[in-house]
Amino acid sequence: MSDSIRHFLDYLSRHGVRATAGRVALSWQRFRAGNRFAIYSCSLHETQSVQDSSLKGGRVERRDAQAEIPQEDLSLLISSWDPTIVRKRMAGRFVRGASLWEFKIGDKLAGYGWTLAGGTMEPYFFPLEADDVHLFDFFVFPEFRGKRVNPSLITHILARLSEEKRKRAFIETAEWNTPQLSSLRRTAFHPIGKAWKYDLFGKAFVIWSQCPSLALTVDAKLQRQ
Repeated sequence: MSDSIRHFLDYLSRHGVRATAGRVALSWQRFRAGNRFAIYSCSLHETQSVQDSSLKGGRVERRDAQAEIPQEDLSLLISSWDPTIVRKRMAGRFVRGASLWEFKIGDKLAGYGWTLAGGTMEPYFFPLEADDVHLFDFFVFPEFRGKRVNPSLITHILARLSEEKRKRAFIETAEWNTPQLSSLRRTAFHPIGKAWKYDLFGKAFVIWSQCPSLALTVDAKLQRQ
């Protein structure tokens, strides 16, 4: 059974027919909107440190291994999908050196995001250098939406990466993802281009609709991608 079918059946059993129908309708809307991505970058040398007070009562905890994740958080992280797939994907990310960043409000996990230095989990729009960091797979749980959890978490992560002397950060989001687009406008990220990306045989084929206005050093690499 493919992962997509397993995902669908698991979601149906957990949430029922009505919620599943709504999810299918949303997926169709996303499909019609297309799969063009907006790509953002941030020069971490220009990122200022942030105080914990800026988290508005929340706090950020970093996990560099699955064993570091509290069981309550782990249960929540895998609750919306097939646990076997989630655990496998999570283990693969930690093996590659990725970090999970949790935003906690009180004792509750409000949202999270991932980072990976020096590369990406899947073929990207252009090659990253050793001191670059990719931010990906950010999510805020429904009960905490509207509280600016996502931009607060991203801003905190960028400040921490700056302290670690990383060079640049990159993040992307689908153009239909208006909540994430709005969140990114509240951070130090700025847009550098828009593109479609197709993964074939382990390689990325990129079509730029708005080429990067790169104050980056990857122009030549982009042409070879």
